[in-house]
Amino acid sequence: MNLNLYGYKDQWLMVDLGITFHDRLGVEVILPNPQYIAERKDKLVGILLTHAHEDHIGAVPYLWERFKCPIYATPFTAEMVKIKMKDHNLPYKDIINIIPLEGHKQIGPFDIQMVTLTHSIPEPNGVLIKTPVGTIFHTGDWKIDETPLIGKAIDGNALQKIGDEGVLAMVCDSTNVFQKKASGSEGTVRDSLIELIGEHSAKGSIFVTCFASNLARLETIAVAAHQHGRQVAILGRGFHKVNEVARKLNYLKDLAPFIDVDKAKSLPRDKVLYICSGSQGEFRAALGRIASQTHPEVKMVPGDVVVFSSRIIPGNDKQINAMKNKIIKLGVKVINEHPTDIHVSGHPSRDELIQMYDWIRPRIVIPVHGEAIHMVEQGRLAKKHGIKHVVIPENGTLIEITKDSAEIVDEVAAGRLALDGNMLISFSHGSLKERFQLGTDGVASVVLVLNEKNNLGDIPKVTFQGLSVSGDLARIIHEEIDMLFNILSDSEKLKDDLLADRIQKIVQRVCQKNIFKKPVVITHVVRV
Repeated sequence: MNLNLYGYKDQWLMVDLGITFHDRLGVEVILPNPQYIAERKDKLVGILLTHAHEDHIGAVPYLWERFKCPIYATPFTAEMVKIKMKDHNLPYKDIINIIPLEGHKQIGPFDIQMVTLTHSIPEPNGVLIKTPVGTIFHTGDWKIDETPLIGKAIDGNALQKIGDEGVLAMVCDSTNVFQKKASGSEGTVRDSLIELIGEHSAKGSIFVTCFASNLARLETIAVAAHQHGRQVAILGRGFHKVNEVARKLNYLKDLAPFIDVDKAKSLPRDKVLYICSGSQGEFRAALGRIASQTHPEVKMVPGDVVVFSSRIIPGNDKQINAMKNKIIKLGVKVINEHPTDIHVSGHPSRDELIQMYDWIRPRIVIPVHGEAIHMVEQGRLAKKHGIKHVVIPENGTLIEITKDSAEIVDEVAAGRLALDGNMLISFSHGSLKERFQLGTDGVASVVLVLNEKNNLGDIPKVTFQGLSVSGDLARIIHEEIDMLFNILSDSEKLKDDLLADRIQKIVQRVCQKNIFKKPVVITHVVRV
């Protein structure tokens, strides 16, 4: 959910505008709240996108109309954003500006240079942001991959030269700071997957799941399949979009077109490999639907194999394991690992961070992209490696960078927005709080029928949903409501809002005392 702002002389540049995913309360997508810069949109000179992962570009179609400013990106990222803008019926022809790889662009007062790095998606860019105060190196997401398969290898000499020219501050990815082992190469993964798929080449269908944006992995899986006489079908909208953009930009020029599902179904099972979305257990993705036997076209049968060429994103463990259990119950073998790597991370390990410090030699390090534990640890690592100035930010932190130092000078409006259906609301919105309470404490409904004298004309009707209750609970609530009406004045009995408030307090107090729950209470007052 990346959103970074750089300001100079009252002009602002946004770097990345992403989302994160959520699976509770009926909310699937969470976005950063851009209130601070939306209030200053006339001073926003543009949005610069480092690469096409959802946590860096996913919020663009939802939030762009709050700014209506130019967007800048290298070709692959630009094409992915165009698809998003078209899907949301937003203009893009005069909005999205393409910067070539390693290109320069003056955006407002900022002199921008794109720096090609390696990651797990085509065209990952670091960004040099040059101002008269000094140069900032915003790394984006990166790793050191000497055989990346898609795109060129990271250029240590070019990075060394950037360091020679002087970098005031480096804003740097912290994700794998605790990982001592090198992140690994996509070249190694290719060798491993060719071997693994060969080991199962005489059996049933093979299903491989990975992150849809990892074009090198997509190509690797297809190459491995073809080497063992299998044709490849892709399942999942994300894969189809990446494939469309990649072929448009000539990235998969040596790879045969993928076959459609109808063609795959007509082939013997041991001649087909499916590349599926859903590596994180998403129940509506292709692999989740196949595992649940709800996919309209593709089935798994005993003898098939499922390969997870992906890591578990923290927090997704339960849903991934639940999906694996469904697959295993179908008599299908699940493969998570191999003696050699079938997945590598796209983020820098500890030693890779040290290498980047040696190349860039910044005076200041600002760790980002990780939880507090990761950013603090990168700060320790940077200081241990001789970098004197480290600033650990939080969401909303405003950091002033001068020629001599960097320090936190303010906290600005920041927060989260939830995509609830087709509406964007604050993540602290009352409806979400109530929805959470409904899910944990249930709901109690009370109907009061009052006669012409505004007294109880009948026993209140109390019903419960989502609660395990006994008949005694309703009886106790009836008694409490009777006592309430004995002490209310005639004028108070005329006020529906007051009655609802008092009834809510009674029901929640009784439930808390007897069943340790505090339900949402809905009160209906009927006057006859």
